[in-house]
Amino acid sequence: MNLPPELFLVAMFVLLYFLLIRPQQKRAKDHKNLLKTLKKGDEVVTNGGIVGKINSVDESFAALEVAEGVVVKVQKQGINQKMPKGSAKL
Repeated sequence: MNLPPELFLVAMFVLLYFLLIRPQQKRAKDHKNLLKTLKKGDEVVTNGGIVGKINSVDESFAALEVAEGVVVKVQKQGINQKMPKGSAKL
C-alpha cells in the first residue's frame, strides 16, 4: 500500500493539530477565563510560585497579600492558578 505524499502531509498536519495546537488553545482559553474571573479574596499562585490572597484587581495588575501586611503588585498574566479557599496561610 503506497500512499501519495500529499495525503501523508495532510495526515501529519491533522495529527499535530489534535496533539499540539488544540490542547494549547484550550489552555490559553482557560487561562484567559481565569484572569477574567479574578476577584478580591481569591487565593492564587503566580508563575514564580508565590502564594497569596488577592486584595485588589484592576485591568492589568493584581495586589497580592503574601504575608500579613505584605502586599505585592503583580501582572495578572503572571497568575498561574487559583487555589482552594484556606490554602494560603496568611
